[in-house]
Amino acid sequence: MEEELNHLKYTLDKYDEVIDDSKLKLNNLKNIYKNDYDAMLEEKFKLEEQIKSISRAKDTPYFARIDFHSTNNNEICYIGKLGVSDYDNEIITVDWRAPISSLYYDSNVGECSYESPNGIINGELTLKRQYTITNGELINFNDVDTVSNDDLLKPYLSVSADNRLKNIVSTIQSEQNKIIREKLGKNLVIQGVAGSGKTTVALHRIAYLVYNNRNLFKASDYMVIGPNKFFVSYISGILPDLDVNGVSEYTLDELMLKYVDENYIINNSLDKIKNIDTISKFKTSMKMKTEIDKYFENLEVLPNNDFLINGTKILSNGFIRNMYDEINKNTFKSIKSRIDKLILLLNKYITDNIDSILSNLIKNNVDKKVINETKNNINNNLKKYFTIINKNIKDIYIKILKDNNINTSGIKENIIEIEDIPSLMYIKYKLSGSDMFNNYKHIVIDEAQDYGEFNFYVLKKMFKNSTFSIYGDLAQSLYSYRSLDNWECLNDIFENLEILKLNKSYRTTIEIMNEANKINDLLKLDKAVPVIRHGDKVECSNDSLISLIMKLKKLYKTIAIITKTQERANELYEKLKNDINVNLINSDNLNYDSDINILPSYLSKGLEFDSVIIVGKDEFEKNNVIDMKLLYVSMTRALHKLVFALK
Repeated sequence: MEEELNHLKYTLDKYDEVIDDSKLKLNNLKNIYKNDYDAMLEEKFKLEEQIKSISRAKDTPYFARIDFHSTNNNEICYIGKLGVSDYDNEIITVDWRAPISSLYYDSNVGECSYESPNGIINGELTLKRQYTITNGELINFNDVDTVSNDDLLKPYLSVSADNRLKNIVSTIQSEQNKIIREKLGKNLVIQGVAGSGKTTVALHRIAYLVYNNRNLFKASDYMVIGPNKFFVSYISGILPDLDVNGVSEYTLDELMLKYVDENYIINNSLDKIKNIDTISKFKTSMKMKTEIDKYFENLEVLPNNDFLINGTKILSNGFIRNMYDEINKNTFKSIKSRIDKLILLLNKYITDNIDSILSNLIKNNVDKKVINETKNNINNNLKKYFTIINKNIKDIYIKILKDNNINTSGIKENIIEIEDIPSLMYIKYKLSGSDMFNNYKHIVIDEAQDYGEFNFYVLKKMFKNSTFSIYGDLAQSLYSYRSLDNWECLNDIFENLEILKLNKSYRTTIEIMNEANKINDLLKLDKAVPVIRHGDKVECSNDSLISLIMKLKKLYKTIAIITKTQERANELYEKLKNDINVNLINSDNLNYDSDINILPSYLSKGLEFDSVIIVGKDEFEKNNVIDMKLLYVSMTRALHKLVFALK
């Protein structure tokens, strides 16, 4: 213990030394960079971020140690959230994302190997030690054989919901680590049961890719697409803690509005849980893509008239069409790119032949204004001629919907549903391409089971230089009228797609998961395998709701009261708000900062609470697939305690 206490003190002293050195350099940047202002700003940002990161890491500078002996080296590595070296390049702590750190997650004590940039390194792991350090103080440490030991996980899994992510890097399991460390060039689908750590793996994969490809790409070359604004806000707080700043974060509707660049009000369909809606299913299927393609195949891209300036013919329509037909449509895929290329070619033709064109105009006594326009303003006149490049996306969409006998009244008023999003983005893509997204290298999509096949097709087209990591759980697919029912259909969209499974649930106790697995049995879906963590039996209580809440409040920090519908949640909130401090979650308020929250089942997805009370279990119909999925989602929000309230 004394040796470990001394090492912790040494580490914290070295961290302070690096912070002081960084601050000193920060104060002298003007002298160091003199007139190179851009380089100075870049270094300033880097140093400020480094100071923030190391200051944050001082609470828990490392969580593990490995001793690894290879042919050429004997290495003692203290592994932390952050890799820190001093100004003599002496390593103080090793980043959890470094290649050698994979030994901690994947290897037992004994002979083992890891993949380094220079190839496979073989050797022997002689020590694997795990630490609990809080606020810079060593609480305890254990020598372990493998971090996947379920007993070792128990202390981390038994904490309250708001403390779990603080320790998550130290508890990454081997099957999670495999996904996190997959190469950037792979497309992945991760089917993970409730509580398997999908979102955690998603964020740590981004952090891993940013770190290990930092010499090739910037953090801003990665994007996370989340299910709602709450999620986006949540990851904005988590990624900096993983030493990642600058990753793009959007909901699907935010991304659409940025890309399409037209004003729409998007009806929040979180409340729209239903079994059958053939129109919505059509809009998110590849049939809709076919209809849009058909429209563009028959679209007259070029005007039918000659190119005129003030009524005077400059170029004939036939000449323009011939030049357009010579443009390679495999290279210039969008209409805008082809028209832009055509304008360049026509501009060059007129410039190269300006003398003969002007001579012809003068010979025919054309107005001097036309001559000046031809000579000086040809580019703008050509842009006015090709009206297609200014075509309104909404008008095209309305035309396609009308051709398919679909009501367009909402869209005429610029009001759309979530299921309209892929069509609007695809029309934009067909018209203008997606060059604004060319820099992106990897896209993470969370809660992807709520996307239709057409969504994925459009996103792949938009992010043509990207690979994808797609996370979801088909058992939690609540919007069947607009989403997938299997992952295999994505093989036609993504090259080299690998579908991986996370079947272990780390969130709930065995008792809770066994109850939830009865629904998976009913729906003929993969069952979750709970980690060896026992807790209280799932209860049915006749206590009044107030009594039940007060009883749980003595034992647990966070409590969720989950109902089937928003209407029932609203009712309960009105009854309880004068007696207890409670927060109502609805489509307009997705924050759950309060210790006690009331919310409908479909808004609980992705959240977790120490204890959950489900009110109105009988309202979830056993022969209704959507109802059973709603109940499954509700039950699997509980970390430690689940109660069905009978009153």
